[in-house]
Amino acid sequence: MARRLRSPRKRIPVPLPGGLLAGLAVAPGLGLFLDYDGTLAEIVTDPAKAVPLPGVPELLEAIARSSLPTAIAIVTGRRIHEVKRMLGIGSGILFSGVHGMEFEDSEGRVGFVPAALKCTKELASVREWLRGHVPARRGFRIEDKEAAVGLHYREADPDEARRLTAMFSHFVARSAAHLKLMKLKMLVEAMPREAGNKGRTVAELKRRFPPSWAAAYFGDDTTDEDAFAALDANDVSVLVGSERPTLARYRVSGPQAVREELKALAAIAKVCKGRSIRAPRRAV
Repeated sequence: MARRLRSPRKRIPVPLPGGLLAGLAVAPGLGLFLDYDGTLAEIVTDPAKAVPLPGVPELLEAIARSSLPTAIAIVTGRRIHEVKRMLGIGSGILFSGVHGMEFEDSEGRVGFVPAALKCTKELASVREWLRGHVPARRGFRIEDKEAAVGLHYREADPDEARRLTAMFSHFVARSAAHLKLMKLKMLVEAMPREAGNKGRTVAELKRRFPPSWAAAYFGDDTTDEDAFAALDANDVSVLVGSERPTLARYRVSGPQAVREELKALAAIAKVCKGRSIRAPRRAV
């Protein structure tokens, strides 16, 4: 009889040890995966105003252009062009957008995966439903990402938001067989059923890095749990934000703490510039 594998269990994470990422970045090398909202930028009422913390774009660029064996990938539910514009960085970093539905290749070309293109008609019906049911000037906002369509309700009346999101969920389940509704932070989003698994996204991006490298993933939302689960025993999973049960092993307090980790990596990159980099692998 085949043995049944146990699913990983959530636990309360411990603080991220100081110097851990810097040690991995020196040797064997580090693939650094970063969510955007709640990780590089604070969560704000209007997502269009979620700019990165001051200094973050410069730190990312310094690390990406350094001689350290390190690469950076931004994994986000936003469109890639939107995050690039907010960060002001056009090259040197890998991007995955729209919950894994949008990828950038090694030559900087951005496109949707086939699964996204198959759901065009159903996504159009979602747009039409939202236009007919979402009241104007009541705190709701529709976000159209082409391969996904979301309804923000952070500024709406809680009772009205519950009623409308329940209606939206019922419509998607009844009328869009190839879509699913994902519940995020004050946002419900209709997207292809193949979307939303950041674990698959991380696995795809990891194949672009040398196999000997360790990976570190920073994320704050429930969608990041799949990414935490996809990491190996020698990788580093980091919950960003308040303490809660999670599959991540470590935690930092918020985007400002993430910025401090980036500062430490940038400092190591500056010290190691022009030197032969040799260091033992840190235990994680």
